[in-house]
Amino acid sequence: MISISLQRINSLLTFSCLVGLGLSLYSYTVEVQVELNKDYQPLCDINSHVSCTKAFKSEYGKGFGIFDKQSILYKPNSLFGIMFYSMLGTLALSNSNFVTLLSMISIAVSNIMSLYFAYILYFILKDLCIVCVSIYVVNVANLILIHLKMKTLKTIEEQEKNK
Repeated sequence: MISISLQRINSLLTFSCLVGLGLSLYSYTVEVQVELNKDYQPLCDINSHVSCTKAFKSEYGKGFGIFDKQSILYKPNSLFGIMFYSMLGTLALSNSNFVTLLSMISIAVSNIMSLYFAYILYFILKDLCIVCVSIYVVNVANLILIHLKMKTLKTIEEQEKNK
């Protein structure tokens, strides 16, 4: 079995969160530009079936498609991504078991949300959003990395008990 250091896992998790943050910032920028300029053509809009703006401008692009317009949570999903990846990238620096468990729960929820949005994207919107799919990949990578971190912390804890 390949052993990977806790520092390396934390670095990879932080990097993955930075990628997620970058994608979320790009998404937010596209959403704002589309609202301000009807002629704006983002790079992620390739054709009518491969379009990020189709996903961003849909009823599911704000408030997770769950909250109505009067809710304080009726904001672009990308804003939640900016907050999530910033928080998670910060938490990745801690080696506390509690913080790692909290991160694991958050990442698991983000993967459930990715499945929810992938279903909407494919079956309801009949669209391929490259930015969205990239975020799903980041979420899966985060899940793998946080699982590795939990296992590594457990191994270190057991080794210290046996000293």
